[in-house]
Amino acid sequence: ELAEVRRIPGAETKHGRVAMMASVGTVVSHSVQFPGFEDVPAGLEALSDEVALPGIAAVVVFSGFLELVLWKDDVNKDPGDFGDPLSWGESSINVERAFELNNGRMAMLAVLGQFAAELVTGK
Repeated sequence: ELAEVRRIPGAETKHGRVAMMASVGTVVSHSVQFPGFEDVPAGLEALSDEVALPGIAAVVVFSGFLELVLWKDDVNKDPGDFGDPLSWGESSINVERAFELNNGRMAMLAVLGQFAAELVTGK
């Protein structure tokens, strides 16, 4: 039971961080493309394109790295406190955790809205 109580805030933090990256990525992918992926369509349509498979695999590997290496749960810290993995300001990270959670929640809704808009409009 205690493990589940510790897991939920961590999962919310991780999902929020991924959603923040995804919301930026869905917007940027329409104007910036990596070399070798110029012919890959932007947005959800890229998931069905064979040329995009190496890029999708790279995203999965990168996500796995974040999950298994950087965002480890530490029993000596508060649940969901993964610290500051890039060491941008360790002293203020506790104050900013609430901001990160709220921004992550908003990003989860933003990504859902971006995907819904793309599915409805086809753009």
